[in-house]
Amino acid sequence: MIMSPLTRTDERQLEQAERQSQLIVPPLNFAMIAPGIYRSGFPNPKSQPFLLQLGLRTILYVYDGDCQPYHQEFIRNNNINYKHFRVAANKEPFEEMDHSLVAQILAEVLDTRNHPLLIHCNRGIRRVGCLVGCIRKLQGWAMTAIFDEYQRFSGTKIRISDQEFIEVFRHPVSIDPQFQPAWLSDQQT
Repeated sequence: MIMSPLTRTDERQLEQAERQSQLIVPPLNFAMIAPGIYRSGFPNPKSQPFLLQLGLRTILYVYDGDCQPYHQEFIRNNNINYKHFRVAANKEPFEEMDHSLVAQILAEVLDTRNHPLLIHCNRGIRRVGCLVGCIRKLQGWAMTAIFDEYQRFSGTKIRISDQEFIEVFRHPVSIDPQFQPAWLSDQQT
């Protein structure tokens, strides 16, 4: 029996079947924040097929360390917009996340031209937890609900300094009303 070479369509179908047969593993602390906005810890190579299924347009990395080469390659190979914000963690007694930098990151997160979007730090706990807390404030959530969500993701690694940061964050977030999510009212930004 003579086999003909694979066509481009055959190759795509094989690649798709291979992706579908792989075990789907989300990144650590993965969750949807709102439609088109996701959070997680640093994705590992096993989570790449999962991330592909999200159809991400943008990945924001909020951490003071460098991005892993395998992650940079994944982003480049899949034409995903990438922004790295070097954000220091809140630490008692004198280190605090920069309010203006957090407002800048929130503006990126809330711009629908960047959606679907993944925002991640190293473990998806502190920096991302603070950013999600600030988003929840913009959504009008009660502080107790915001802290409850923060604690669900942080487990035993709760930092009072993170909760204080969320509570006192009041820096204006500049977003174009034309490109803000439908769930965010004009009065909240």
